[in-house]
Amino acid sequence: MVKRSWQTDRGGRLSGLSRWFLLLVTVVTLGSVSVSAHATPVTAESVTAGQLQKAVGADGAVATPVTQASGISAQVYRNSSALDLAQQVRSGKVTSTQLVQQAITKVKADNPQLNGVITLREDAALQEAAALKDTGQPFLGVPILIKGLGQTIKGGQNTDGLYPNRNAISGYTGILVRNLQSAGFIVIGQTNFPEMGLLNVTTSKLYGAAHSAWNTDYQPGGSSGGSATSVADGMVPIATGNDAGGSVRIPAAWSGLVGLKPTQGMIQGDGSSATAHTVNFAETKTMVDTQQLFDALKQSKASAPAAPSQLNKLTIAYTTKSPVGTPVSADAVKAVQQAVSFLKQQGFTVKEVNPPVDGKALMRAYYILDTSAGSVANYVIQTATKKAMTKDDVSPLTWGLYQASKNLTKEQVAQANATIAAGAAKMATFHQTYPLLLTPTVATTAPLVSDPAVLPQYEAKLKNMENVPVDQQMPLIYDAWLHGLSMTPFTQQANLTGEPAISLPTYVSAKGLPLGIQFTAAKNQDRTLMAMGALFEQHHLFKTLEDAQATPEPSSSTGTGSSTGASSQPQVTEPSVTPTAPVVRPTAPNQQAAKPAKKIVKVVYVTSPFKLYRDAAQHQVKRQYKAHSRTTAPSFKVLQVIKTATGQRVYRVKGGYLLAGHGVYNRYYQRVPQKPKRTIRVIAKKGVYEYRTVHLKRQQRIKHVKVKKILHVKKIVKVGHVTRYQLKNGHYVTANRQFVHWN
Repeated sequence: MVKRSWQTDRGGRLSGLSRWFLLLVTVVTLGSVSVSAHATPVTAESVTAGQLQKAVGADGAVATPVTQASGISAQVYRNSSALDLAQQVRSGKVTSTQLVQQAITKVKADNPQLNGVITLREDAALQEAAALKDTGQPFLGVPILIKGLGQTIKGGQNTDGLYPNRNAISGYTGILVRNLQSAGFIVIGQTNFPEMGLLNVTTSKLYGAAHSAWNTDYQPGGSSGGSATSVADGMVPIATGNDAGGSVRIPAAWSGLVGLKPTQGMIQGDGSSATAHTVNFAETKTMVDTQQLFDALKQSKASAPAAPSQLNKLTIAYTTKSPVGTPVSADAVKAVQQAVSFLKQQGFTVKEVNPPVDGKALMRAYYILDTSAGSVANYVIQTATKKAMTKDDVSPLTWGLYQASKNLTKEQVAQANATIAAGAAKMATFHQTYPLLLTPTVATTAPLVSDPAVLPQYEAKLKNMENVPVDQQMPLIYDAWLHGLSMTPFTQQANLTGEPAISLPTYVSAKGLPLGIQFTAAKNQDRTLMAMGALFEQHHLFKTLEDAQATPEPSSSTGTGSSTGASSQPQVTEPSVTPTAPVVRPTAPNQQAAKPAKKIVKVVYVTSPFKLYRDAAQHQVKRQYKAHSRTTAPSFKVLQVIKTATGQRVYRVKGGYLLAGHGVYNRYYQRVPQKPKRTIRVIAKKGVYEYRTVHLKRQQRIKHVKVKKILHVKKIVKVGHVTRYQLKNGHYVTANRQFVHWN
């Protein structure tokens, strides 16, 4: 058997990585430590996923955390960047203890539905927050979640996702996590990942499947899927991941987040050799957080020059063709085409090219190296249980890799490394002509949670890999992984070449699922990638879950707001007028079945506590909500109005069914005021603000408009299912009926 290195922080379904040694002893890798099952059991500082669900309830209901005493509102917490939260702590508007408690409360409320968090260290985190001193840390007092694979913290789980190793506990805190703590973060727990990090989705026998915060029927991606769904949901503003084949970028693309994979060796603790393919970083929401985190974790001796002052002088190559010849969805193509149009508008030279490297050859080499994951799994399980690994201990994929690893020759491994080195050399030459390469991050939107990671016909063969002829074993592994590879064929190359790459959240499909675009650059050009991300962000092209669920910003009565300096302006509070729900005549008493009613509303918002149902008959609860003020109330696009046999009025909304009644209001105007005047009158008692963009972010306020003021409307603009008015002066105001009225 060829013994090669394999690093535990894997990359996507197609990861290839490996620890520097085959774990013949306890080995420190990438800032983490692997310890045997003889470690102490889980303590109160580290709550298991099962204990966490039991504490919250098994019905999966999700509630929004209330405002913490003397803290900030739930919405402000969710919408703030990590740096914003650090500034709130530094200015004394909130304490780190309050932020940590708020984060833990949200995890306990939302995690039963998402399964993104596998452990909580509540007591330890609160103690660390209370003892924190301000020494200028950039992320002072900000809660963070760390990936449960390859990023260890003392007392936390260190299982590699292997069920027989479920009791393994970390002996100490690794380099990456120590650096996060030095930057001011408070680690509140660990996030979900697949067994050995081998998949581009997050599911395993040990931890179960993670679910997308956008739509729980879908995957958030992998292998850093637990981190991605936790950030998208707003549990924390940043959660760490690692990337050996797309494990940061794939879940970023499928969760509406920013996913940077730095240059190999750029981050302190990561390997820098030609055979190292794993990088530690994080799932983030904003470019300013991404840039600051990069600076906090960067090796001091690593070169990362500034981005060009004239970014649009760069020539950008792009392709929408899969490097392995698999289909690419219309959504992925459209996402890139939209980016190309924007780049041309910004003055970039953009040229379409074919994939510059033979992706099939790269992936075959990748899989040869990845067989070592099976060998490591065998060693870890044997160490933990004192018994050899059996096929029932692990997934069929892990078992198949283990059996194939026994038959690899030194010549095969050497040829695989040579193929990868040739690909890296070709990309270095390519970037001399094209500093940036633009592709989809993924070829499709996220798969359903029910979609198998490996198709059943291949699982059966992998489970009996010891009986497969040697010359057919590697082709079988390629075929078995092809189902996943066809969804994510664009990410692995950057790991093998050592180049930096970034996924940007710029697209949402008609079904409401996010999809990212990817830029790849030459080694050490990480800051150029981040500058590109900032360009898209500054032009409001990021499409996050907050945008998809956009509601008017919270008033001064619900929180402290952003730390962008807008607090000196007058605060707008909600008006006291409460509209009545439309009156609908009930159906005849003898009517037996529900039937559609005339649709008279397009968007509703709900202030009372309510339940979102999976069916019109209201038998199955999908999600539960607490009471909200009008300014923070959740809103829903109404697809149909239904009257049930009992005369109840039910809205079929995007995401489920909602019972009409008290606290459910028609929210936004859906058409522009009629000519010739096209004017609206402000009816909010404390007025409204004019904003620079349609997003109505607090830091974009331009002008305060008092009650009774008349405004001239140019057009109505839709942001998801929310509407805004663009005024003739180019500014934007809310189209909420509670704040403005057609004149």
